[in-house]
Amino acid sequence: MTDRKSQLRQTIQADDAASMAIFKRITLEQWDQPVPSDEGANWKARDVLAHVAVSEGGQFSVIQRVLAGEGGVPADFELNRYNRRAVQKQAEHTVPDFLAAIERDHTQVLALLETVSETDLDRTGRHARGDMLTVAQFFHRITEHRRQHADELARNLGL
Repeated sequence: MTDRKSQLRQTIQADDAASMAIFKRITLEQWDQPVPSDEGANWKARDVLAHVAVSEGGQFSVIQRVLAGEGGVPADFELNRYNRRAVQKQAEHTVPDFLAAIERDHTQVLALLETVSETDLDRTGRHARGDMLTVAQFFHRITEHRRQHADELARNLGL
């Protein structure tokens, strides 16, 4: 593994450990508490977790599309609308379901990182926010995004 891939792996693992530690400290009652949302929606803490779980799977798929030469998300992608709708569709799932999905996707992300070449790390594609990222940046963004939301939950829930 190259130094750059090793550094990415270390960052991904550190973000994973930090965010999962926070998620596992949240009680069942706290998961039902309202929290601020950047999506313009009335979300509870569990909705943020649903968002994170959906986002990670989505970003993983975007990395695969970029690696396949398909460029990422379409230019007309509406992130806030997608996020609100994706969370609504997860209403029947439980917190343990979301945590299991995050852990599954984390394993897949690390496995994919192992197979990506140095050259592939520099391929670019459109992120859901509309900016262009390299594959290396996409890998970092997955758990950085999760960690940001975990830190926000910790602050908002007084952990």
